[in-house]
Amino acid sequence: MLYAPKSLTIGEAGIMEENKYQFTDEELENELGSWTITSLSNNFAQSYKTLYKTPFTTIAAKSFHVPKHDSGEIHHFDLSIRIFKRRKKAETWAEVRGGSENSSGLHCQLDINAGSGKAVQELTNYILAQYKLIGTKIDSDKVVIEKPADIDVSELLKDMSIDQIEKFGHSIRIQTLVEYKDFLFNNLDKNEKFIQDWLDEDKGKFRKQRCLIFGLEFIDHKREGELSRKRFDILTRTSTQKNEYVIFELKSPCDDVFKIEEKVTPNEGKTTEYHLSPQISRAIPQILHYKSLLEAKVAGDDDLQRLGIGPGKVAKCIILIGKRYDDPIWEEHFKSIRDNFSNVLEIWTYSDLIEKLDVTIKNLEENL
Repeated sequence: MLYAPKSLTIGEAGIMEENKYQFTDEELENELGSWTITSLSNNFAQSYKTLYKTPFTTIAAKSFHVPKHDSGEIHHFDLSIRIFKRRKKAETWAEVRGGSENSSGLHCQLDINAGSGKAVQELTNYILAQYKLIGTKIDSDKVVIEKPADIDVSELLKDMSIDQIEKFGHSIRIQTLVEYKDFLFNNLDKNEKFIQDWLDEDKGKFRKQRCLIFGLEFIDHKREGELSRKRFDILTRTSTQKNEYVIFELKSPCDDVFKIEEKVTPNEGKTTEYHLSPQISRAIPQILHYKSLLEAKVAGDDDLQRLGIGPGKVAKCIILIGKRYDDPIWEEHFKSIRDNFSNVLEIWTYSDLIEKLDVTIKNLEENL
């Protein structure tokens, strides 16, 4: 766009350099648009965002991303700021640049002082977001949605191509798993009821999705069903062709796998003994009892009909409990009990679950 010559005006705020080209509201909206990251030729890119807007002031930032010649990954970015002002809502917008005059002469400057610090905060966030793009390749245009709750998703999808919708859905599924992983990591200090309440939140509205934390290989999750008046935590399957079931028993992330005792020896030395914790000692016979109850059921059984499943075998019983410790002796004992359990019984920690989710996310990102 070509601009007319600029003029200087002096007011209460000092010297104001004003571009004579005037923008209507619609023209300014088209000029700045939403926060976009645009892919240019030869791996260059640019990003535009409106940082702050009132009826009388609009501040926008633009960055130009420069790639490495060999890899095409972003090496650095240049930054420019644009400020638009008007005195009345009925007036058009003028692009301005501030300045002041002192004994040394005319001093040009760019003041970002709107919104009691809000404009500066938004600029800071914008610059940090640009830094995150360094080392990446930008090979497609992106629109950044800052407030998803304000977006009408159905209207958004109408404007997308089939390819964009597929990519959009793929990104949402991965981001959902990332959020679940972060949730677990940030709540390792909570009890088992907290985890179960999260699975059942809003009357189980998100239960199917949230049960994905246990692994994408599991399907058809049942929560807190009854078998002969005994209530299991989670029942799931690994096959669509066979009735092979997996039972999960959920314990607290705060529970210990081991009860560790230090004892003084007769020669006044110390010895450390590892025993199964009371929580896991109770969980083992409990989950194995659920297994025997389910395997004893026959076709037409009332419990099976309530659960909507057929008779079958339990391939695995998995107890989810506690956290791993960064201690070689603890790890050695944990490996020993896992190796010595039967193929049917497994113990997972919440640390294992988070690591498993992390591998799943990376696989989806790299291979889909």
